[in-house]
Amino acid sequence: MRAEGITQFLKLADSSQFKYLQEDPWVDHAAFNAKPPPVSDGDDIKFLVMGARYGGLLFAVRLIKAGFRAADIRLIDDNRYPGLMCDVESYIYMPLLEEMGYIPRFKYAYGTELREHADRIATKWELTDKTLFRSRCHDAEWDNVARRWILRITEHWGPAEPKREIRFKAQYFKGQHFHTSRWDYEITGGSDIDWTLDKLKSKTVGIIGTGATAVQAIPQLAKWAKHLYVFQRTPSSVNVRGQHPMDPNEWTNKIASTKGWQYTRSENFNSQPVNAPMGKDLVDDGWCHMLSYCSVIGGPGIVSPDNIPVWQRRAICSRRAAICSLIRRCRLIPDGRAATGPSEQSK
Repeated sequence: MRAEGITQFLKLADSSQFKYLQEDPWVDHAAFNAKPPPVSDGDDIKFLVMGARYGGLLFAVRLIKAGFRAADIRLIDDNRYPGLMCDVESYIYMPLLEEMGYIPRFKYAYGTELREHADRIATKWELTDKTLFRSRCHDAEWDNVARRWILRITEHWGPAEPKREIRFKAQYFKGQHFHTSRWDYEITGGSDIDWTLDKLKSKTVGIIGTGATAVQAIPQLAKWAKHLYVFQRTPSSVNVRGQHPMDPNEWTNKIASTKGWQYTRSENFNSQPVNAPMGKDLVDDGWCHMLSYCSVIGGPGIVSPDNIPVWQRRAICSRRAAICSLIRRCRLIPDGRAATGPSEQSK
């Protein structure tokens, strides 16, 4: 960790040089501004949900199912890029499949389908006009007398914002560029549903970072760019996805064959990475094979302090056949002595 923490990062909103990168090209500001606002200054509402993605939508739906009106709820939210897909199996990642009667098109749904499903949820539970998009909550103050949270929200109505000037010296890239969450298909070619990035054929492209977003976007860029450079600080572990279209027969006869299937499948999935499997592995993907992940997220058992070295080594050596290539590059070093990895034990 660097001593300066998050202060090392530049806030796009505070930079006159890069402020435009936060502008969302997908937003029709005129259309949004013409609609009646979901909330007005001085309004009193029961529930404000921070975030209008799956977590926020699911929270709102649970409130409605508990007896509250959709009119009592407001959601606020402030990304699309080619290659976007969920990391977790669609059948458990996409909420309310059973209630919606929806069948995902792929084992790992792509961004377009994920967004469409969110729209369906909002429409079914009448939440579409209860959501403040382009908005951020800056602070929340508890009024102990009124027993209410007092929240301050800023809604972005378009590019005309108050400017803040800052001074620093650096060498800037002056070519075309954008943030991945504000993907500009005018620069790359293609569209949200057509990843033909043909405008990059003669271009040298650079992408900064190797997080989950970059890992998904890089293969699409590599197909089309003349040259692609990836600027990496921290290496990512990348494995086989195992993507495939949904088989309707498998869906009907194997996945969604009983009432309550999604809850059962989710619980089964959650039990795998913590090394406490609940029966047969129903999902059987990379997460389920990463048994050493319990060292990050924990598990049902108790690890005593004197047993930590043994537990650490066991976590690293879990599923040695699957992670053998990784172990060759990594070694646990207790007390300055390199531990023997499974690749050497198996010789």
